[in-house]
Amino acid sequence: MTNEDLAIVPIVREATRSQSEAVQSIIVRYDNDQLVIPDYQRDAEQWNHRKESLFIESLLNNLTTPAFFFSEDPDTEIIEVVDGQQRLSTILKYAKDEFNLMASGTINYFAPQSKHYSGKKFSELPKKLQNVFNLYPLTLIFLPPSLTLSTKLEIFRRINEGGTPLTAQDIRLSYYSESKCVYFLRLAGIYAETSSADRMIQAAVKMGVDNPWGKYPDTWILWKDWWEGKERAKGQTPSAMVLWYLVFLHRKKLSQLTDSSNLTKTLQLGFHGSTEEALDIYCAHLKFTDVDGGPAVFPTYGNGLEDEFQNFVKWIDAILRRGLPGVSVDKYKQMALLIGAAVELEIDPDQLSHDAWDAIAYFIQTPRLAGEKWLTEENGYPEPRGRWKGTRGQESQCEMAKLLLSRIVKEHP
Repeated sequence: MTNEDLAIVPIVREATRSQSEAVQSIIVRYDNDQLVIPDYQRDAEQWNHRKESLFIESLLNNLTTPAFFFSEDPDTEIIEVVDGQQRLSTILKYAKDEFNLMASGTINYFAPQSKHYSGKKFSELPKKLQNVFNLYPLTLIFLPPSLTLSTKLEIFRRINEGGTPLTAQDIRLSYYSESKCVYFLRLAGIYAETSSADRMIQAAVKMGVDNPWGKYPDTWILWKDWWEGKERAKGQTPSAMVLWYLVFLHRKKLSQLTDSSNLTKTLQLGFHGSTEEALDIYCAHLKFTDVDGGPAVFPTYGNGLEDEFQNFVKWIDAILRRGLPGVSVDKYKQMALLIGAAVELEIDPDQLSHDAWDAIAYFIQTPRLAGEKWLTEENGYPEPRGRWKGTRGQESQCEMAKLLLSRIVKEHP
C-alpha cells in the first residue's frame, strides 16, 4: 500500500449511528430535559393544521416517516434536534392534547380508518390507537460527536436540501445563539405576533437583551405587514436581511478575518471562498467576542450594534412608507445592501428627490439593469454566484452598490 493510499481517508472517520425509539420514549426524554428543541433554530410554528394532522395520521397508521437527525453532547449527554423539529413539536403538541386532528371532509385522510381519529385529540382516541401512537418507532440518526463545527454546518445544509429545510441562517442562529449579538439578530427578524416570538423575547430578557423593535413600534408594524404571510419569510430570512446589512457595513474587516491564519484555531471554521462561509465567520466572531472574551472586531450589543440597527430602521421606515414599486420581500438582500450603502454614504432619506427614489426603486427591483446604466465603466453590477472575493464576488458587489447609489444621488440631487 502506497503513502498516497494511506492518505485517502474520509473527512469523518466515525460512523453515523442510527436506532429506533418509540414515540413515548422520546416524549419522556423531552420532559426530562434530555432532548432539546432550540427555540432559536427556527420558528416552531411553520406547519399548518393540515400538515400536523397528516403527520399524526401517518403515525396512527404506521406509515413510514422521515428520520430525525440528532446531535448528542458527549459531556452533558443532552441531545439536540438537528432536523425534525416540526415533526417533534407536532408529536409533543398532540400527545399533550394541544390540538384536534382536522375533520374528515376537510382533508384527504385514509378511509375508512379515519373515522376513528377524525377531529379528535389524543385523549379522545380509542385506546388501541393511543398505543399505536405511543409505540410508533421513530428512526433516529445520531451525528458523530467529534465533528468539527465547519463539518457540522456543511452536513446540516446538505440534509436540509429538501422538505421544509433549515436555511443557512437557521443554522447560524442555532450555533451562535449564546452570543447576545446573534440573539439580537434573531429578534431583529421577528415579523409576527406568535407564541414562538414571545418565547424568543422572554429568552432574550434572561440573556439581558432587549427586543430591538421595542423602541420602534410604528416601523415594526410596517416591517410586520411587509413580511407576514410571505413564503420568503420562512427560514429566518428577515434576520438574514439585517445580517446582510451589517456585513455590508463591516465587509472590509470581515475580509481581513477570512484571510487570518488563526481563523481555524480561533473560530473552528475554515474559509474556502464562499459567501456563506463569510457570513458564518461574522456570526462566529460575534460569539467569540461575547462568550469567549475575544477582541471586538464588529460592533457588539451595548457597544454600537443598537445604533447600527437604528439606522437600518430609519431606512426601512422610509422605504416601506413610500411603497416603492416592485420592492417585495423577494428583494430583501438587495434592499439590505442598498440600506448599508446609504448609511455608509450618510444619506438622509428625507432629503432625496422623487427622481432619486425612482432610481433607487429601479436599482432594488432590477439591479443588473441598473448596473448597466450606472456602472458602465465598471462592466455593470457584479453577480457573485456564492463567492465572497474577486472582482465579481460579494465583497465587490457591495462596493458597486455603494458606487451606484452615490451616482444616483449625484445625478438626482
